[in-house]
Amino acid sequence: MKKVILFSLAALMLMSGAAMATQSRIYALGEYTAPYICDDYNLFFWYATLPSYQNLVIMNTWNDEDFFEYDNDEDQEDFEAYYLLTYGLGEDGDMGTLAMMFMNYMPGPNQGYRRANDIWGSWSGQSLADDWLYSKWILMYGYQMEKMSFGLMWSRASESWTYSYDDGTASEEKSTDAYTTIGLGFKMEINDDLTAEIAFDYTMVTDTYEETGEDDRELDPNSGMALRARGFYQWSDEITFVPYFNWDTKDFARKETENYTPYGTAGGYKEMNFTFGIGANMKVNDDNMILFAIEPYSMYKAEPSIFVDGFEETWDVKYVAMPRFILALESDVTDWLTFRTGMSKDLGKASWNWEDADETEEDEWTDVNDTFAWNLGLGFHFGDFDIDCVINKNVPFSMGYWLTGFQQDPDDSDATPIGMISAVYHF
Repeated sequence: MKKVILFSLAALMLMSGAAMATQSRIYALGEYTAPYICDDYNLFFWYATLPSYQNLVIMNTWNDEDFFEYDNDEDQEDFEAYYLLTYGLGEDGDMGTLAMMFMNYMPGPNQGYRRANDIWGSWSGQSLADDWLYSKWILMYGYQMEKMSFGLMWSRASESWTYSYDDGTASEEKSTDAYTTIGLGFKMEINDDLTAEIAFDYTMVTDTYEETGEDDRELDPNSGMALRARGFYQWSDEITFVPYFNWDTKDFARKETENYTPYGTAGGYKEMNFTFGIGANMKVNDDNMILFAIEPYSMYKAEPSIFVDGFEETWDVKYVAMPRFILALESDVTDWLTFRTGMSKDLGKASWNWEDADETEEDEWTDVNDTFAWNLGLGFHFGDFDIDCVINKNVPFSMGYWLTGFQQDPDDSDATPIGMISAVYHF
C-alpha cells in the first residue's frame, strides 16, 4: 500500500496506521475506534488536524437503512452522501487550509434521545431538535505553525416556511428551524514523543412558531456543547499510547409563557455524556496495525429539561459501561487492497430512577446489558485514489450457494452488500 505522509511529525505516522481512509475506515474498524487513530475523518471532530489533509476531494455515501436506524424523515432518500474539498492556500499551504463540505440533510443535534426510549420510555417534548434539516454549508479553516496548529469549523442547517390566509380575518403562520455549530480545535507538539489535541463545540438551535393572535412558541434553553481531548505518546517504535476524554451536554425545552404551557408535568430533553479511555496503536510490521483500547468508564444520562410548577417528582435514565473494550485490525493484503475489522464489547448497565415529591416512594429498574458489535471493511488503492467500503456482515455467508451453501433472500432490500463507500482523491 502506498503510504502518504500527511503529518509533519514522523511520530504521527506510527499512530495512524494507514494514513488515508475516511469515514468508511472508521466504521469498518468499529465506530468507537475514531478517537484513537489519525484519519481524515478526524476533520469533523479534531479541527486542528485540517492542515494535515490539504488538497483532497472526499466523497462519502451510505445506505440509510444500514447506518441510520432512527431516520424519521420519510421523504429522505435511501442513499445519502456528502462531498468535501480541502485546499492549501498560498505556496505549499503556508497561508492555511480551507475546507468546504456539502450534503443534503443534516441530522438534528438531539439524536441521542432514542437511547432514553430504549431504556425506559418517552416523556413530552423529548424529541425536540431531532429533525433532519437541509444543510446549508460546513466551512473549516486550519493553520499550521511550527509546533502548533489550530482549526475553526462553522456549520449551518435551516428550514423555514410562511403561510398566509384570509377567511375574513387576515392570519399568518411562520415557522423557523435552524442548527448552527461553531467548533474550535488546537494541536500542540509538547516534545518529540508527545502530541496533544483539544476540541470544543457549541451548538445553537432555533425552533420557533408564530401565528397571528396566538402566543409564539420557541425553545428555551436551546443549546449544546462538547469538549474533547486526546494525546499521542510514542512509547516505542512499535507502540503509541492514546489517552482520550470526551464530555458533552445538550438541553432542549419549550419556553413557557403566560398563555402557553408546553408540558403537563415535565418535558424537554437534557442529556450528558462522559467517556475516558486509553488506547494502544501497535505497529506489528509495515503491513499490519492492531488497535486495542479500554474505556474504563462511559456514561450517558438523560432526564426532562423542565419540571413545571407544582410537579416535584424527579426521574432520569442512565447507561454506564464499566468498562468498554475495543479491538481492531488493519492489514495491507497487497499494495492495492487493505482488510479491516473491529469490535467493541460493553460491560454495561441501563437504569431508570423515579422518586416522588416527598421522597417517600422510589422506583428503580436496572438491566445488565453486555452489548457486542463488530464490522468488516475493505480498502482499495489505485494511484491517487483511495476507495474504502464497509461490508455487510452477511456477505461472507451469502455470496452464492456454490460458495457458502446459503442464498441471500432477494426480497430483503436492506441487506445491501456494501453499506458505506468512501473515496478520496489526492491532488
